[in-house]
Amino acid sequence: MAYDPATYEALRRQALASYSQRSAMNAYNRYLAETRGQRPILELEEAAFGARKEVPRLTSSYGRRGLQGQGVKSGVYSKALSDYATNRARKLGYAREDLASSLRGYDLTGAGYQSEYEDTLADIERRKAADIAADAAALQNL
Repeated sequence: MAYDPATYEALRRQALASYSQRSAMNAYNRYLAETRGQRPILELEEAAFGARKEVPRLTSSYGRRGLQGQGVKSGVYSKALSDYATNRARKLGYAREDLASSLRGYDLTGAGYQSEYEDTLADIERRKAADIAADAAALQNL
């Protein structure tokens, strides 16, 4: 077989097109996952004093019962605030951890696509070198 550089260039372009398509889809899916993962974090961060006003409602409910206010130090009130803060921090931590692990999966997939693309290019170069060597050997035998 005669060495034809167009064959190897076509294989290289095909590998690049496949890599580009898969990599772009992975990047888009990562973006969507990041957007979906940010929503619960934002909701948790805004819940305390945002639209849901969890902290003012909590403090006012204890104030109405006389467990919080001017000169009043209630252990029940302190415990409730502490529990609220602990639960909020735990939920935020879990949400951030879930988001990070999800994004890590997309990053690993992208690295896998890159590695596969580089391996494909190396295989094409090996085939190219082997065909050139075979053609050179055939010419030398003539």
